[in-house]
Amino acid sequence: MELALLRTLTSREFYEGNKSIAKERIFKSKETRAIKNTIDLAMIEYEDDINIGDIEALFFSSNQALTTAQKDIYTSLFRKMDLCDELNYEVAQDVLRELNREDAANELVDMAFKMSNGEITSLHKVVEFIDRREEDFMPALKIAFESMDIDELLKKNDLEFKWKINIPTVAQLVPGVNGGQLIVGAARPNTGKTSCHAFLCAGKDGFLHQGAKVMVLANEEATNRVSARYLTASCNMTIDAIKKDKTKAEQFFKPMKDSLNVADATGWDLDRMERAIKAYKPDILIADMADKFHPEGAYIAHHEKLKATYIRLRILAKQYDCVIFAMSQLSAEAEGKVFVDMSMLEGSRTGKASEADILFCLTKTPMIEGQQEEDSAERHWLVLKNKLTGKHGRVVTMFDPDTATYSA
Repeated sequence: MELALLRTLTSREFYEGNKSIAKERIFKSKETRAIKNTIDLAMIEYEDDINIGDIEALFFSSNQALTTAQKDIYTSLFRKMDLCDELNYEVAQDVLRELNREDAANELVDMAFKMSNGEITSLHKVVEFIDRREEDFMPALKIAFESMDIDELLKKNDLEFKWKINIPTVAQLVPGVNGGQLIVGAARPNTGKTSCHAFLCAGKDGFLHQGAKVMVLANEEATNRVSARYLTASCNMTIDAIKKDKTKAEQFFKPMKDSLNVADATGWDLDRMERAIKAYKPDILIADMADKFHPEGAYIAHHEKLKATYIRLRILAKQYDCVIFAMSQLSAEAEGKVFVDMSMLEGSRTGKASEADILFCLTKTPMIEGQQEEDSAERHWLVLKNKLTGKHGRVVTMFDPDTATYSA
């Protein structure tokens, strides 16, 4: 490894960028330290690039008193260096930092020994050591800055969505979604929250029809009921109708079922969710309910814990380039209301809303006195936050709970 490092240090570009951490003393043997010293002198003396032959010639011209045995040792080292490939620059930089930290640890142990023996009687030496060695313990700075090329900026900000929304009125506000985005949806119980993501994914022209791989992690409702909603949404048939004509249902459901994975995620934390995303690589992940995927650590307040959950969900979406639909509840304050706002998200102050690229709420038209039907079929989609198109507002759809379908 040391010879490969020395070979890499003959590159002027790498040497100039890392000479502060490529200290001679981090090399173990006196022979490799002597060669490193020659490289340092050559980099100071000459402006052009240098190679192994240059270093060898300079070394032997400066060390003419070497014995024959010593010359043989150094000649062998130079031959081995010449056969070594240069290390990847980032790898070599990390290796140099690790060697520096090891060297610092040895120096600190030696200092502690001298303090215990009374050779060092002041902490000034320790303070000086910390100031001198602090950089060795800082991580290498690697920042990927955004391109300022106009064409590149226009390309990245072009409103082209990979996965299109299949409800025309909703698509007027949110045409579609892309990997890396966090979509937060909220509704009161018995509003059609599970059916809404079932239809977006499996309904006519939904994400599954567009070729997306969808993974649904359900920790509230039984997975057989969730799967049934995806089945009815894909066929636009009731369960009873499917029982009577399974052949027809299979024609609609079969093309997409291999791209759909539904799992019972009761009791899962966010670490297990990440392992599932990493293993199955979904394009669309449905977390239903997102609030129940707990983050690591202890939190004083519930809203802080929820905020940590949604921060992690956003990171996972970006890290694995998938769309995460984080489904949650609206608080009791939203009961019976068509128009709701961010303050009515259950258990959260601003944590959920602040992390979302899209925040939508699903509400229903409340019953009026004397109404005969048990429930209205109207469902209101309120887009309260929209970082994708900037459009906000309300659109109305009709919901059929028997088929888990929405129509404009």
